[in-house]
Amino acid sequence: MTEDSIKKIVAELKKFSPGVPLLNYITHARFPNFKGLERNARIDFSFPFTALVGANGIGKSSILHALHGMPEGESTAKFWFATALDPIKTIVKDPPRYIYGHWNTSFNGSVETRKARVYSRLRDYEYWEPTKATKGDSMQVIPKELYARKDKDRWNAVERTVVYKNMKVVIGAFDRTFNFGKDSDQLAAKHAEMRTGAKRLKSVVDRQASSWLLGGGPERVFENRQLLPEELKHVSQILGRTYISAQYIKHSLYPEQKGGDVSVIFDRGFKYSEAFAGSGEVAIVSLVVSIIKAPKYALVLLDEPETSLHPGAQRELLLFLLTQIKKKHLQIVISTHSMEFLQGLPNTAIKVFEDNGEGKSRILNECSPFIALNRLGKPAPNKKRIYVEDILAKATVERAVEGFDAGERSALEIVVAPGGAQGILANQIPTHMTAETDCYVLLDGDQQKVATFTDPDALSPNDYAQLEGIIKEEVGSKPNFALNGGNDASGKAADKIQKHLDYLRWIRERLAFLPQKCPDAIILNDDERRGLSSSDEFKRVLRKKIGINQSPEGSIGVARYLLGQLPDDNADLTVIRTTLRRWLDAAA
Repeated sequence: MTEDSIKKIVAELKKFSPGVPLLNYITHARFPNFKGLERNARIDFSFPFTALVGANGIGKSSILHALHGMPEGESTAKFWFATALDPIKTIVKDPPRYIYGHWNTSFNGSVETRKARVYSRLRDYEYWEPTKATKGDSMQVIPKELYARKDKDRWNAVERTVVYKNMKVVIGAFDRTFNFGKDSDQLAAKHAEMRTGAKRLKSVVDRQASSWLLGGGPERVFENRQLLPEELKHVSQILGRTYISAQYIKHSLYPEQKGGDVSVIFDRGFKYSEAFAGSGEVAIVSLVVSIIKAPKYALVLLDEPETSLHPGAQRELLLFLLTQIKKKHLQIVISTHSMEFLQGLPNTAIKVFEDNGEGKSRILNECSPFIALNRLGKPAPNKKRIYVEDILAKATVERAVEGFDAGERSALEIVVAPGGAQGILANQIPTHMTAETDCYVLLDGDQQKVATFTDPDALSPNDYAQLEGIIKEEVGSKPNFALNGGNDASGKAADKIQKHLDYLRWIRERLAFLPQKCPDAIILNDDERRGLSSSDEFKRVLRKKIGINQSPEGSIGVARYLLGQLPDDNADLTVIRTTLRRWLDAAA
């Protein structure tokens, strides 16, 4: 359903053009001298959704920062300014600058505006301002006729509202205060601070208060409301969960909180705050609220929107963004490392950034999704995808993969599969079998029922009647197959037997388990694990160790830090590497 919807809406958006209906649309940008981009690099925006793809530090965020500074009243100096450590060399005749094209309805065409960096000691700050058109930058000749937004020697900056979200740093008020507040060795003080903030927050929620002033100080509540039905619908659709309601509070109620962060009280038949929510839940609420609030024709810039989202949620988010373009004629530009935001897009929507061999970045303006990843050193068709149950399992396997050489690392992709272990065993493995997907599954150790799966080639025809029971006993789930044979009962029976034999063969070759019952146990040391037996106990002890009263997914940053403290020769990490290497060798 989602894939069909994406395909349909992409076909519709291909008919959109600057001016009809995309007013004030930015059509292209040129960079004669801008940060790490090669001289006169150019990017074309020929589809209203653009994905910037490239390695870290290659210039994707630089493009977003330039776009943010293009409209009237905005400045790229918000993101790029000189410091003692990183001075910006400015030559009067060759200042840092960019030229961008934008649709001007009065002119009935695309016009170019030049913005350059200016530093004034009198103003004591740097800014970017439109400058006159210059022949040296091959700019269009300014017409003599009168048009809106035109001066004698330049076209003025485009008028657009900008929505910018760096999803790498969008976290809830609880997480930000806890993880970036007092040092961990001040745990008692930190807990006291969190309790004080939670008490204030509960009071605001219970009273539906729209204001909180402490001793005549500044306002601490900036927004307090229920999500609108439209917002709640999209949050539910993207995350694949049914929310009855969600209360959205933007505030600075925690004692040492510096700015306005978001708290969300979710209701799914039971209520919980962002302290217990996954980081992806808060991020999606923040993003959906911003997009729904954005006016028509807004310019939306998203840095790594895939952060904290599983692949299915990423596809649903892509559909949401495309739908909002259709509805409000937005222009959306994202930077991403995820295939989930590339599949189904026209090649002209995908821009690849790569090194030009001289220490600068070039921009390729048209690329297929698979070639885009190939140019990043990630050959998608040959990459071995490893499915795991959750984000913490992904982080644990990624920590083990750090012990591989670059070639081995580049051949693996660790992915969180939605639906949990039983969904993987019952539905996803049969789907991968039918599609002949080159993938593997690494489940938590508490899912392991037997030491070794039955060899289907060792079974006799007399054993075939027991196949369903054998699989149920060995994996704890009944696989769901679409059977061939139509109305031919004997044909369907034969196909059922064959699919069960193939399932056993698949899991013998491609299914394995973590060496502990859950990834939480791998993070804990021997003393911390002593006396524990269930996954719930391991998770409880890890939460206590981290010091955050929420799921490991919500505190993944801290968990990654703890994983990083494990020695490379850690026994559990070694077992994981052995499994992965076996799969790599089998695929060779």
